[in-house]
Amino acid sequence: MVRSRGLMAVHAHPDDESLWTGGVLAQHAAEGRPTAVLTCTDGELAEGGSFAAPGTRVKELAQALAVLGVAESGILPYRDSGHLGRGKGSLCEAPMDDLVADLVARIRSFRPAAVATYDAFGIYGHPDHVRVHRAVLVAVEAAASAHLWPQAGPAWAVESLWLATLPESLVQRLLELGLESPLPCTPDARIAAAVDVRPWLDVKWEAVRAHASEFARGARIAAFEEPQLRELCLGREWFLYRPGPGARGGMSADPGVLLADADLG
Repeated sequence: MVRSRGLMAVHAHPDDESLWTGGVLAQHAAEGRPTAVLTCTDGELAEGGSFAAPGTRVKELAQALAVLGVAESGILPYRDSGHLGRGKGSLCEAPMDDLVADLVARIRSFRPAAVATYDAFGIYGHPDHVRVHRAVLVAVEAAASAHLWPQAGPAWAVESLWLATLPESLVQRLLELGLESPLPCTPDARIAAAVDVRPWLDVKWEAVRAHASEFARGARIAAFEEPQLRELCLGREWFLYRPGPGARGGMSADPGVLLADADLG
């Protein structure tokens, strides 16, 4: 069996794929390595009116994925739960087993060597991000067991799991530049891989800009229009590492090398 199928990124909303993993996705696509993105909501609020017209964020996502060169993609049938984490049809109100079953089927279909998602706090605490983190951890384990959801296809053992996070040093630098209050962050010593994606920053930024409705509503990503802040915050992508059920002999090599080469190739 051919083991290495590249990188699969699992995110909650349209634009997350570009902000948190756009650099590594662009890098691996440019190097001819398979990539996939699974987005768990269509970006429309389950409770309350969305800023953009229906279908807008899905169209923007398709444009961003094309810019990043993502080969395979999918959207699960859930709505954005908002910062309160609720609403009919929302991701947070979906049964966890249903969400995990969806993820298991996609993992077994794409057969990635590595899966990327958020850290335990969902980077900045959005309920949908936290739920995706938890569901992905369960699904990566479940996908490797032929006894769980056998109808979802042959078992597949992911080799590594990478959790996007923010390092403490970055947050400290942002405070020095005028950030009003600290963001959740991870001590630098715990960061397994800090990937320099500046060679692909123009591509990443074009993908972020594809989410035009987010800029139009004044979302925080508009701050990255300032070039210095854009390079500081988007020019690297930081990850925690977790071995997957298919890990071979544990994590014996440099984590940055694993992310850039072995596990994502």
